[in-house]
Amino acid sequence: MKFMTLVSDTLYKFEKLLSVILMSVMLGSIALGVAFRYIVDSPLTWTDELAVYMLIWLTFVGGSMSVKTGRAASLDLVFDRMNLLWKRIFLIVGYLSLVVFAIIIEYVAIQWISNPSVKTSLSPGLKISMFLPYMAVPFGILCLLVHAINHLIQAFTYREIESVKLKGGDE
Repeated sequence: MKFMTLVSDTLYKFEKLLSVILMSVMLGSIALGVAFRYIVDSPLTWTDELAVYMLIWLTFVGGSMSVKTGRAASLDLVFDRMNLLWKRIFLIVGYLSLVVFAIIIEYVAIQWISNPSVKTSLSPGLKISMFLPYMAVPFGILCLLVHAINHLIQAFTYREIESVKLKGGDE
């Protein structure tokens, strides 16, 4: 249990750093595109594309981070009214469902990424392999899977006092 928590916490720290980098690149790309379009009067064709790819990566990394921190969509109104046994059952069923869903999506994403046409196709503006933007899906889902498994393990020993720790991400 402690090993999985360590892996999840370390991964979360990496995701925070990656999010800062992705957000900075996205902001820089948009600012550069605006500057070239309106100040230099010579628009760059690749800046919008780069910003979209950064946003896609941020979406999947951020989704994983929201599971880690407990800030993903949930039914707190119902959960807060349950007794301890039903809270454990609710958490176990919820995280088990998330783990199964993530495994299915991860499998499909890996099959999709492994397709030769994905590896050989190039993006129109940046001329990079579409493999790089598409890798956001399996990477983000894998991170989500690690956090969900960690929460699933913790759900078996859930106590009312631990609810803050289970929802928090920086502990």
